[in-house]
Amino acid sequence: MKKLLFTISSLENSGGSERSLIYRVNYLIEEFDYDITIVTTDKGATSSFYKIHPKIKVVNIPVLLKKSTVWNTVKSIFHNTHVQEKELKEFIIKNRFDICSSLGSMNFLYKSNLDHPFIKIKESRFTYKRFFPDKIFNVPKLVWRLVRLASSIHVLRQMDYVISLTEEDGGFWRMFHKKVHIMPNFINFNGISSSNLQSKVVIAVGRLEKEKDFASLIKSFQLVSKNHNNWKLEIYGEGSLNRGLNDLIISLNLTENVFLKGAVSNIFEKFQNSSIYVHSSFYEGFGNSILEAMAHGLPIVAFKSVGGVKILIDDSINGFLVENRNVHLLAEKINLLIEDVELRKEMGINSRIKADNYSEEKIMLQWHQFYSSI
Repeated sequence: MKKLLFTISSLENSGGSERSLIYRVNYLIEEFDYDITIVTTDKGATSSFYKIHPKIKVVNIPVLLKKSTVWNTVKSIFHNTHVQEKELKEFIIKNRFDICSSLGSMNFLYKSNLDHPFIKIKESRFTYKRFFPDKIFNVPKLVWRLVRLASSIHVLRQMDYVISLTEEDGGFWRMFHKKVHIMPNFINFNGISSSNLQSKVVIAVGRLEKEKDFASLIKSFQLVSKNHNNWKLEIYGEGSLNRGLNDLIISLNLTENVFLKGAVSNIFEKFQNSSIYVHSSFYEGFGNSILEAMAHGLPIVAFKSVGGVKILIDDSINGFLVENRNVHLLAEKINLLIEDVELRKEMGINSRIKADNYSEEKIMLQWHQFYSSI
């Protein structure tokens, strides 16, 4: 029985990383013979937004990293400044884990104990393009992100394996590490039913943060509502921009059309009761919410973004890929799907078919084969 350890800052959030990790470890416990422990590193992060299998052990080991300044980040490239991981290291050695995977800030930069070597894996859950700002003439931001990129490369080179969500990102990281494996996210179809696409609801899901660019989506829906005032946009998620987005909704007179619904545990039910899914992120590693919407038979409208968006959406087949930040074109494609019911249904069927490529059974078999081979 292999002993697996996963580190993540917290399981209390409703994000895609937390959801995909919980679904993965639950499946590994139920279908294969693994001993699994999850270590959360945010102080007091002892609960989980998603249900965890009772055989999975969750341990909180607070790790207080140094403040994320340019100087501390630069130092981390040349020295192991994460001495705060001492307790985590001792926990790994004491429990003799075989494979340790980091999904957060934990880096395992220390060497494996000679008495108990363990395999170190870094899971890159975000696209590499997050290190490159859209406006390269913003010199301070560009320099800061390049420093962070250099730090990330330094960490990856000390790992045994790197996991990436897409071939596009994997190709980039292979310039710095030979053992990069592609493991896309997956969807469990149990209990999922396709939407009948009859409701007058457009849905979007994600953290209310800048990179998700819900501001552009809301502005786009103002144009949609001029022609289809009886349709609603429901945005599910929480984040620091809640107040700002709510102010934008009020300023655009959309209080009867756009709703910030917060994070919910029954998001699949919300997909089933919607007719169109819209994705507006600046960048995306894979796009859990897109895949989940596809599994419910929803047509997708999205900015081209990068990575997962382009591999999940076949333009004009199961949705539309729109020029980045073009809110008028985004509104145009939403309007088209609202007005053409048959097109909406055809694209919805194609979404469901494509989602089958990422079924839980297919992707989890890949994970099991990977863990068994190392």
